[in-house]
Amino acid sequence: MGLGSQLLLGFVLIISASVTYAGDMGLGQGRLFLGSTTADPKELNTELTTQGIKNVKLNNHFGIEITFPTFQYLQLGLRYTYNLISQDEDPSNSATDYTAGLTQQSMMGIARVPFFKSDYVKADVFAGVGVATTTYKIKTAGQDGTLEKSATPNMAAGASVAFGYSKYFFFMEGGYESNKINDFKSSGNINGNVTAIDLSGSYLLIGFMFDGIPIFSK
Repeated sequence: MGLGSQLLLGFVLIISASVTYAGDMGLGQGRLFLGSTTADPKELNTELTTQGIKNVKLNNHFGIEITFPTFQYLQLGLRYTYNLISQDEDPSNSATDYTAGLTQQSMMGIARVPFFKSDYVKADVFAGVGVATTTYKIKTAGQDGTLEKSATPNMAAGASVAFGYSKYFFFMEGGYESNKINDFKSSGNINGNVTAIDLSGSYLLIGFMFDGIPIFSK
């Protein structure tokens, strides 16, 4: 088991051990979100330029998160994120239709520390650690293949602020994510120029937060 898997497993065990306490409090928090990370994967972009494909500048993603109060000033939970990058030719050419794309699924343990809470505004800071599975595909005149990697560690930290009333809020979140993938397994016809893809960077996401969800009960 790799480092990322061990970290996520440890986080899940902490959450499981806290279920009894959370049951006393009874209410959790759910989030639906979408956003983008400012990415600059230099090795990948060098290859894409050589192949006549647009460079990667943003890593777009969407997902869901559920947390619950474990202690008075701490919420623990899990976040699932789906990342999607799709690049076409530069300039576009319908006759050849060369493309490159990346998909990534991530499961991350999240710890949130609320520092402001009222009927209309809520704010917190957070940190998370998890694992990701990544697939990169490219199709050009000389290549038609795939790079795949499972269980790479990724981490994130930042802050969020939410505005609303009762159980329903709109929120914004900003932070930094560490997300570098290497040691790929290749298939098909693909060269060895891309050995690592670094999608780390600052990100901003927006979404809806549902506060006070009954998750556990005794």
